[in-house]
Amino acid sequence: MISDKFIVEKGVSAGDAWITVESTGIHEALAALRDDGYRLLLFLTCVDHLADASREWPARYELVYQLRNLETLDQLRVRTYIDGDPPRIDSVFDLFPPANWDERETYDLFGVVFNNHPALTRILMPDDWVGHPLRRDYPVGGEVVEFSEEHQIWQTAPEKA
Repeated sequence: MISDKFIVEKGVSAGDAWITVESTGIHEALAALRDDGYRLLLFLTCVDHLADASREWPARYELVYQLRNLETLDQLRVRTYIDGDPPRIDSVFDLFPPANWDERETYDLFGVVFNNHPALTRILMPDDWVGHPLRRDYPVGGEVVEFSEEHQIWQTAPEKA
């Protein structure tokens, strides 16, 4: 089992086991869990707690790694918190190759930089997009819609069509 030196907090919510680890030890903690049988990374996601005053958060961004042990079918949610501009954390691509896509998506939508990722590029937004749309400080709406000159006047069907 994973050493307690990695675990900051642990618990069970709605039947799901979870642990919180320090962001600086995320790679080592996930490597230990993989060696303990958690060989499948189901998903990696991020939560921006910028405007969440429901409690005191350790940092603005919460990264969540959902792991499954394929022999026992146990699942474990691993959480860690990071700050920074841009926020940075070690990649786990070398431990769980499918993390490549989840890390790229998290980079694209939240701006989290994954150290030592082999190709950290945008995956959903255009390459020239400015900002990260799932951050809570990203402006919502108000995007200018550009029309060509031939569509400046609305075309409607004649009354007696």
